[in-house]
Amino acid sequence: MSRRLVLATSNPHKVTELAVIVRAAGLPLTVCSARSLGPAPEVAEDQGSFEAHARLKALTIAEWLRSRGEPGTTLVLADDSGICVEALDGAPGVDSAYFAGPQADDAANNARLVAELNARGLDRSPAYYLCVLALTRVDGAPIAGADEAVRLFTGRWDGTVRTTPRGSGGFGYDPYFWPTGSDRSSAELPPAEKNALSHRGRATAQLLAALPAVLAC
Repeated sequence: MSRRLVLATSNPHKVTELAVIVRAAGLPLTVCSARSLGPAPEVAEDQGSFEAHARLKALTIAEWLRSRGEPGTTLVLADDSGICVEALDGAPGVDSAYFAGPQADDAANNARLVAELNARGLDRSPAYYLCVLALTRVDGAPIAGADEAVRLFTGRWDGTVRTTPRGSGGFGYDPYFWPTGSDRSSAELPPAEKNALSHRGRATAQLLAALPAVLAC
């Protein structure tokens, strides 16, 4: 019997990416967003770390689903991810989605990234993407492989950001990010290759390895 895996995100790209990966792995899970199930609560991302944000989002959505009568075995997955640029002292970091302001879109965030590098006389800088996934159950029972209700999975992707974009794939900062050892930007990588290499792909690989034990409980 298929169980629901509810993503605590409003980003349709993330939902689509994970649905494809889960389907390819043959796992008995139906992936959907929390918002597709109703007026999911907004979670203030003011915790100061990727880990704290992911944990808070997962627990908040699980509590909301529990109040709506969702089966306790339903899984909730939250993520917090972003890009950390060495020349910007780690910024945008946890503020990656809002680097140019609360209502900013990808174009505005990328424009600020370029402006910040240009202001320092740079056309590139070492950087890395980081993704933290937080998995929990609606009923709050301990997750297999963890001693608590939340289990974290972390992936990192090193590379360089540049001020001149290339490629039309991906989303976020992808056109400005060149993975270490690659002559293509992240936005130029085919989806399957990006999923295998990226921060989210690496965190997701850890998640996929853990899910059979989680689903057995």
